[in-house]
Amino acid sequence: MPELDKLIEEILKQKPDFDEEKIHQLIKEKKDKVGAGYLTDSGATFLVASDLNISLEVVTTSELPLKDIYIGANEVTLVGRIFTIHPAKSYRRKDGTEGRYRRLTIFDKDIFVTTTLWDDKTSRIEELNLDPNSLMRIQKGYVKSGLDGRPNIHIGNRGDLEKVDDKDVKDKLPTLEDITQDISSINTPEPNLALTGVVKSPTRISEYTGRDGNPGKVLNLYLNSPTGGRGARVAIWNNDVISTMDIPQNSVVRLVGLKSRFTQDGSIEMHGNEGTSLEIISVQKSFGESGSGRFRVFSIGKIRVKEDGGSSASLLVADESKSFYTLVLKDEATDIIPNLKTDVLVDCEFREISSLTLLSNSTSSIKLLEEDDDSFPKLQSTSCKIKDVNDSQSPIMLEVIALSRTTSQDIVTKSGETVTKTEVIVGDETREIKVVAWRDLSDILADITPGQRLRLVAVVPSRGLGGVAELQVKSYSQVEKVS
Repeated sequence: MPELDKLIEEILKQKPDFDEEKIHQLIKEKKDKVGAGYLTDSGATFLVASDLNISLEVVTTSELPLKDIYIGANEVTLVGRIFTIHPAKSYRRKDGTEGRYRRLTIFDKDIFVTTTLWDDKTSRIEELNLDPNSLMRIQKGYVKSGLDGRPNIHIGNRGDLEKVDDKDVKDKLPTLEDITQDISSINTPEPNLALTGVVKSPTRISEYTGRDGNPGKVLNLYLNSPTGGRGARVAIWNNDVISTMDIPQNSVVRLVGLKSRFTQDGSIEMHGNEGTSLEIISVQKSFGESGSGRFRVFSIGKIRVKEDGGSSASLLVADESKSFYTLVLKDEATDIIPNLKTDVLVDCEFREISSLTLLSNSTSSIKLLEEDDDSFPKLQSTSCKIKDVNDSQSPIMLEVIALSRTTSQDIVTKSGETVTKTEVIVGDETREIKVVAWRDLSDILADITPGQRLRLVAVVPSRGLGGVAELQVKSYSQVEKVS
């Protein structure tokens, strides 16, 4: 997370009357006062900075092998997992002969690198039975600058690929499943996305003529969030494989190799290309059906009262198979909230409003159970440390200490809508991270001050600007102040 020397350097810039020895002494005193188990040296430095009215930003560091490549390097050998595979294309050499090339994107945690295979090496993908998510080793590659100025890896006559099956190596690198995000979690333009969503309308293919006069086609579809959040339009350009696929409505799909961008009205849409892949994970039944089930309550969100007098509250619940659902209580159903607490079991009658969102609107539809059932997961099973936060999109619980004051800002979207973003930096003995709440959820982070111990219940890992890990507050999240 933050590099201690850089944080101290920033404090000294803003407090030139201090010296490094004094800062280290203040850090030690802060850790002694707070106690073990809550702070790293970096975390204590944030609190020292807050005492001195200095604002520090979270600075991330990386230990990824892919970050070590540099333009001009030769004989490069490294391991990465395949993100996207483009079809092979032809080109004309200076001597008039025809050659072939093929582009891949490989990744290792947050680092994505474009890789180009030349001529005979383009067939190595099929020969080795490689596909997205395959782990491969690049041997004797060379590194040149791409059009964006970033290092690109090239594999020519002297280089080669091999498939990696070593379990120890596999366990060290994330998979596509690990980096896949819910489509509703994307709020900013980002490259190299793997997203899940539910296809809610028939796909549509449009043909067009490009600026170069060549024909092209774009497949359009609209994806809803599998968890009931907002959806987004997806446009996939000139992808012959996806264009010929049968994609039923209500399919839960994973799309790999997308990028997000703002539209003219300020909303987010996704774009894919020839290297994008689509996997149908499952096909859901139509929503709106009634059902019943038994759940364990993991978290209880605030009751929200509307202008018309109606009320609602969101609960995070889990079933026996350890699947999470958002249970929305409306109007008279919220009367049961004072009697609810985390880890209780309930029998519930509901109506499905999305794949993982259920609605109950009467008190009689929910019954608290006195007996327990160990086959249902408990809240404690979601507890983790900040260093263990990943991109799984599963709600988690953490014991942390606030390292900064809560800050809020109003952000105006291109559509003219003004939304509030509130954030606070927290830490434990392993690392530091930012907690973010949007819109009317901002009040959940209200009145937090540096040094307060907090229990974050049912917050969700996500990626913020620049791909930096952060924790998102959801409608069912709880932030408890621990005495």
